[in-house]
Amino acid sequence: MRLSKWFSALLLAIPFFASVAFADYPNRGMSMNSVKAQYGAPQSVKQSANPVKKRWPKITVWHYGTFSVYFERSKVLHTVVH
Repeated sequence: MRLSKWFSALLLAIPFFASVAFADYPNRGMSMNSVKAQYGAPQSVKQSANPVKKRWPKITVWHYGTFSVYFERSKVLHTVVH
């Protein structure tokens, strides 16, 4: 009996996690222009301090309401959901 309750609870949780995992967020490798075209202008922008050496690429973070996008130079490196 316990197993069936646990299994049914798991089945109810799967759509929630699937919607979060496969939601429409910027993908790795997208350009800044394509992110801006698809999601609009960010609420705030932070850039790494200057000067940046060639082996340490410039990191830029665009903050949107529910997520932040990290760029290495001009390509998406990672998206963080808040």
